[in-house]
Amino acid sequence: MAVEETKDIQYQFINKIKSVIPVNENLVQCIADLLNLSNDSAYRRIRCEKLFDINEVNILCKTFKIKFDEEVEKNANSVTFDFKLLDHNKQNFRLWLSNILNNLKIISARPENSIIYSADDVPIWHHFNDELLIKFKLFYWLKTILADKDYVESNFDETLIDEDLVQMSKDISYYYNQTSSIEIWTEDTFNSTLKQVEYFWGSGFFKSKEVALKICETIENEINILQKMAATSSKLTSGKENFKLYHSEVMVGNNSIVANIGGNKVSYVSYNTFNMMTTTNSLFVNEAEEWLKNLIKKSNLISGISEKQRNQFFKKLFSKLEKLRDLIKSED
Repeated sequence: MAVEETKDIQYQFINKIKSVIPVNENLVQCIADLLNLSNDSAYRRIRCEKLFDINEVNILCKTFKIKFDEEVEKNANSVTFDFKLLDHNKQNFRLWLSNILNNLKIISARPENSIIYSADDVPIWHHFNDELLIKFKLFYWLKTILADKDYVESNFDETLIDEDLVQMSKDISYYYNQTSSIEIWTEDTFNSTLKQVEYFWGSGFFKSKEVALKICETIENEINILQKMAATSSKLTSGKENFKLYHSEVMVGNNSIVANIGGNKVSYVSYNTFNMMTTTNSLFVNEAEEWLKNLIKKSNLISGISEKQRNQFFKKLFSKLEKLRDLIKSED
């Protein structure tokens, strides 16, 4: 491998480290302390005048939980992904939520930050503005998708949800609101959430009709918040224009995300209902970003402008919710 190519790989590796360390930490001091180097030696590695040895790479990768091989293996047919194991163990679910929270903290802390999200299902942070809705969504995932032993035999009971899971969910909402984002929705994006409520109602997992209708009320509030965000192009607690909503008439097909973290990009791809795989492989990320940009070109911007189209879009969402309400009210 040529010297310049090797230096370029190290440069990309350094950029990955920059993207994950807290903004208030000094990169030079951080690397010097981890590798037991002088500041001058750390500077030389950051400027790519001196190459890391294999032990130094290993320490940095383990400390910052990043991969070194993604810039070395630029093979369009082979991509390495990270993922968090999700099973019937609630601790793994807790780690999954924590991972989302930590990622949003890192993204929101960078001066350059953005998320582009094609939403086959509602992005989870939109569910996290209301405590009852938080508890319903967490309960649904733990009971129905993960078959957690503490929930699988239980009807919906908000008191069974651990408070630390609720707080993490609220924190996810907070850091999402600090991040600029573009979201691409279809009229079917809300279907899965409505189907979840319908499934719980039909299966007798709600203690009463009143509880089911209360969940519908929280979903109505969720749609209202989204509509206000779209009207103002702003996440309501941020005080700045940091939200764009597109309506796609083309079926999205999956939840796909590209995040820009201070100039470094990460791609997230959904699988197994709501879990995510992540990669910083530049070939994959660039292709995912181009796909999202092409989808945006075929979609209608309904935030800030296009009031008529925006109102028509949300009218259809409210209509679907009303049909669910009518179904619940009509059954004994």
